[in-house]
Amino acid sequence: MFDPTAFENMKVVLEGAVYDRDFVGDITVISRDDIVNLSTMSRTYKIGLELKQYMAPISISGAIEIHAGIENLSAELLEGHINETHTGCTVDIFISIPAKLDEVIAQELLNQLERIWGDQRIITFKTSKTVRKKEKPDYSTVCKVSFGRLVKEEQMEDLEDMVEYLIQSIQAVKIQE
Repeated sequence: MFDPTAFENMKVVLEGAVYDRDFVGDITVISRDDIVNLSTMSRTYKIGLELKQYMAPISISGAIEIHAGIENLSAELLEGHINETHTGCTVDIFISIPAKLDEVIAQELLNQLERIWGDQRIITFKTSKTVRKKEKPDYSTVCKVSFGRLVKEEQMEDLEDMVEYLIQSIQAVKIQE
């Protein structure tokens, strides 16, 4: 038998927290990716969700992604060579909005997200445009909340809070629309 890595333990806690909220009826899980990349020896787990009760005419989704690269996994697995600065996972939060946000709405949303996540977080917006023949373009905006540091196994309980904060973030977007 082997000891699970921090990534494995964090994945189980995150998945449980999201599916608990799905079971209660607050959200619907819309996607789940569990990827092992053998070329980079990394792991990524991403789970996407939507609110069950729509508060706006457009569908806004969110996702939480944890990632552990080879340096994170090897820091844990190599006995006698433990480098505590590399153990843990990166955690990123995504909010997908099928619209282009004007500057005023983007600033209001940024203020709301800083209130929810804290002003130490790195919050970015990326707008994409899809053009199809003879149709007007479709816009989408992805907001990403990053922590700028590794989340360690000792902070696993924070993953449950992150699910709540993600739900609040999606609700904040819906209020803005």
